[in-house]
Amino acid sequence: MKTTYSVEIEQAMYADDLFNGTFEECVEYIKEKELTREENDVRIAKILVDEDNTVAECLELITEF
Repeated sequence: MKTTYSVEIEQAMYADDLFNGTFEECVEYIKEKELTREENDVRIAKILVDEDNTVAECLELITEF
């Protein structure tokens, strides 16, 4: 299993990952798309994925970046 990060927003009910990558890539994606905590309730989920890239577990929700 490996750890990765996922950008999620409230409008998608946090279910659909908008972008997956490193923490730094996720922060850059948020900046490029001009997503904000106030308007989109954007967050980054630190997730554990299996060999099929299926999410096995959410390890942490990050709202400060």
